[in-house]
Amino acid sequence: MQDNHHSYNSGLQGLENRTEEMPLAQRNPALAEKIEQMRLTIAPIVHVCTGNPPDAFPTSMLQLFLLTEPQLDAMAHYYSQASPSPGDNAPNLKHAYPQTMDWTKPFLQNDPSLPDSCKLTDVERLRVKMRMFARFIGMRGAETPRWEYERQVEILRNKIQRSVRDEEVALNKFYRGPDPRMS
Repeated sequence: MQDNHHSYNSGLQGLENRTEEMPLAQRNPALAEKIEQMRLTIAPIVHVCTGNPPDAFPTSMLQLFLLTEPQLDAMAHYYSQASPSPGDNAPNLKHAYPQTMDWTKPFLQNDPSLPDSCKLTDVERLRVKMRMFARFIGMRGAETPRWEYERQVEILRNKIQRSVRDEEVALNKFYRGPDPRMS
């Protein structure tokens, strides 16, 4: 029995050694292709006035996919694509670039007073902002996907339904109809 166990382990070890020696492109072509895509460099988009990119500008596809929402928001502000901060006297350069990000869309807002059904999840909002940033810097394939349109419509529908419910509650509070005792 031990001889069979020993020969089985030897066979596995031989297979592992051959697998490790095999190039990644042969072992897992899809993974090798994805790694090559992630290595692609991205030319920076510079500010129209300063000529400099923001500090967080991604230099590769991998860095693009690792951006956080605060980093994306900071770059949108850097390129005048976000709403100006109160007291911000910087010129509005939103349309000085070939594309816009348009962070002002209502469905991107993360209002804590809204129920979850009336806003994007954190992951959805990050995906949308990343896609908008990718389109802003000229990446191909950054068109608005179908799920995003459908989600926008769903959120709008939920907001309308909520608004109608709130209005009905408010009307019922203030108007209860004629007093039945007066009839």
